[in-house]
Amino acid sequence: MADFDLNSIGEALANGGLSAIGKRTKVKQADIAKVLSEGIPSLLQGMQTNASTEEGAASLCKALESHSKDDISDVKTFLKGADLEDGKKILGHVFGERQTETIQQLSADTGVSEGKTRSILSMVAPLLLSQLGGQQQQAQSSGGGFNVLSLLGGLLGGGNGGGTASLASGLLGSLLGGSNNNSGGILNTILNLFH
Repeated sequence: MADFDLNSIGEALANGGLSAIGKRTKVKQADIAKVLSEGIPSLLQGMQTNASTEEGAASLCKALESHSKDDISDVKTFLKGADLEDGKKILGHVFGERQTETIQQLSADTGVSEGKTRSILSMVAPLLLSQLGGQQQQAQSSGGGFNVLSLLGGLLGGGNGGGTASLASGLLGSLLGGSNNNSGGILNTILNLFH
């Protein structure tokens, strides 16, 4: 997991993860990919905002430590048994008072109902914390320092705002098995294959 980035997260989910989510939520895989391509960067940005305070960083590191013990070697199996209540709590912590607004915006952007959008993110949130927790554990066991803000900044490309669209585009490409360097045209072609 040395090259841990949004593409590696997307590829892990594409390898059986989307079908597992689809079976539980009754949402088409292409629509799940759209929700996640915007939802995962939103989750990471929410974590980054929370971790910008000392108290928030400590709380997030504690959550990552707790989830680092989860067995995510088989993403499909993990998602089949994902604890939706735990996922909803994570969404509440990450988005705070902006949770309803964020879910509504993701729903409007993707055409997936608010309830289904919330369920999809609630399934993936514990997986994301487990993956980040694994990175934290790996850094600590190698004797190196771990800075949660640096990890999140690296995943988000070190930028805010303007980079979100390209982050979502790149993640969507990896979720759908495309190349990391998809242009909008190629991305639209891939999406059309799922309709």
